[in-house]
Amino acid sequence: MGKKVLVLIVTLGLFATILAGCGGGQTPTPTASSASPTPTPTPTPTSSKLTLAAILYGHANEGTWDPAGYQGLLTVQKEIPFELSLSEAVSSQDAEKAIRDWAARGTSIVFAHSDTYTDQLITVAANFPNIFFVGEFGIDPAVKASEPDQAKYQKANAPKNLVFLGDTPEDGNYVAGYAAALASKSGKVGILQPFESGTMNRYTNAFIFGARAAKADIEILIVYVGDYLAPAETRDGIKSMAQQGADVIFTELDDNSSILECAANNIQCIAMYVDKRDLDPKTVLTSVVQDWSVQLKGAIEAVQKGTWTAFRDKNYFQPQSLAAGSVHLGAWGDAATAELKTAVSAIEAKIKSGEIVVPMDDSKPLSTTP
Repeated sequence: MGKKVLVLIVTLGLFATILAGCGGGQTPTPTASSASPTPTPTPTPTSSKLTLAAILYGHANEGTWDPAGYQGLLTVQKEIPFELSLSEAVSSQDAEKAIRDWAARGTSIVFAHSDTYTDQLITVAANFPNIFFVGEFGIDPAVKASEPDQAKYQKANAPKNLVFLGDTPEDGNYVAGYAAALASKSGKVGILQPFESGTMNRYTNAFIFGARAAKADIEILIVYVGDYLAPAETRDGIKSMAQQGADVIFTELDDNSSILECAANNIQCIAMYVDKRDLDPKTVLTSVVQDWSVQLKGAIEAVQKGTWTAFRDKNYFQPQSLAAGSVHLGAWGDAATAELKTAVSAIEAKIKSGEIVVPMDDSKPLSTTP
């Protein structure tokens, strides 16, 4: 936040006056950027002393992923007063510094909105036992408890002041795949995946399972664009899939370029993370919405009420699900028919009741028909 230079003032009274005029206790205006990931508070005035700092990979008001987390915080803030600060555009390499800086300031809760920050979060949490930390994980750590490299993520081994929110939108992706297959007139749907990883593979596979549940012979086309933000590669990928006949595209990317390119190619798009219908109702069929407020509220409330230990015991890992309301489809676009909505609603009900259990498959997705 820039170095402060103290000027020696000979007259003690004048010196005290200058200090008083500096507005002690005020928080600087945010100036975060990718080149300077140092935490920059953006306070929301409240009457509570509870404070929370969110570490964001991108920006709170840009793209889709980070706005989803930010909106979740704002939703909780309406019920539980807390002072909210942000560190934006924090790379994985700079995450530990940003997390440590906020903890050293005595911030009540540090929320790291990316599973790429997990190891850094664990490291800092162990050094600050009186600060509470909330991270994200793509799958329940207990599922892979037998794997040696997963030991530090287990409930018994992780710092007692740390919990994880599950980045597990598979229920929503399954339903989105079901909707895409039913909406497709060509029998071909496409997927834009940032790159191959366990988390992103689970996203894609859940969509594929849903699409094939609707139409067993649906053809799946997949393009890996290489990053969460890749407008040129997005354009080329959508154009290629459209030329091959795909008329519905599911995008896991963190910007609006997919929607714009689908509109240019006169095909439908299903977005992720936040509801994007209003951007282009003619192009956006629906969206998979991750509502982080559902999970965040429990953790923040536990800190506020002093019930953290009991909360962590039951909620060390909180998955997202249709049943919990932490993931759901957004508003339908203009192209969605009444028949499509009815069919999707029936599938949602089966998932919520447990009749359908969406698989968690992190193997490399297979394109084309089975």
